[in-house]
Amino acid sequence: AILRSSTAGKRQSKMIAYTLNAELTKKQETLKADLRLKELQLESLKATALNGISKRQSVLFDKQVQAIEILWSQVIDLLPAKGAAQNLAVISFDSSLKLSSEDPKAREMFEMIGSNVSLTSIDTKCTHKIRPFISPVAWAYFIAYSSILSHAIMKTHMLKKGLNFPDIVNGKNLRKVLITALPHRKEYIEKVDSGAYFHLLDELESLMLLSFNNTLKGENEDKAALLQASELIKASEELSNQDRAEQKNA
Repeated sequence: AILRSSTAGKRQSKMIAYTLNAELTKKQETLKADLRLKELQLESLKATALNGISKRQSVLFDKQVQAIEILWSQVIDLLPAKGAAQNLAVISFDSSLKLSSEDPKAREMFEMIGSNVSLTSIDTKCTHKIRPFISPVAWAYFIAYSSILSHAIMKTHMLKKGLNFPDIVNGKNLRKVLITALPHRKEYIEKVDSGAYFHLLDELESLMLLSFNNTLKGENEDKAALLQASELIKASEELSNQDRAEQKNA
């Protein structure tokens, strides 16, 4: 009887162990299946997220391409202003301004020379709309570029009207903008008359194109370039305030 009891106990223990093992195996399989399901869900989420990122990047890239096209179109539209800047590069502004203030025929001549530009020739409203999609560095170079042209337009207007107030366009703030944009040209910028800044326009155009190229290749601007851009934009804001004041006086 004792033997039978012992045998039955062992059999029962084996059955319990078998049952527990079966349940454990079943639970493990359930856990594995659940993990596989979660893994599939995660993969699906990752794929969806990556697809979303890809679409956002594609939309952003399209916006950047359009913005670059608009900004460069603005540069092309500013060719008459660039021509006015070129005219100022070959004359003595102070002497010409004095002559214009005294001689109506001189004013007529300057009116004819500058007939294709006016104080409203530098209109960058449309470019400000696309600024979020232009790299800060490219935008900073454009600001420096348009600042030279705005200064030239103001000088041309004064020659046309015989406004003999040369101190209005002393170029101090413009000089600060250009030195920030082109630090390697500091000595030249400080030495020459502001009319000679025309000769910096081609270099600024090239720098803009280089920055556009970096954007199109997906290359980020380095920290130093971004800091320089920030300082340049700040200096240009000071210049813009000065330009508005000068135009009111004119």
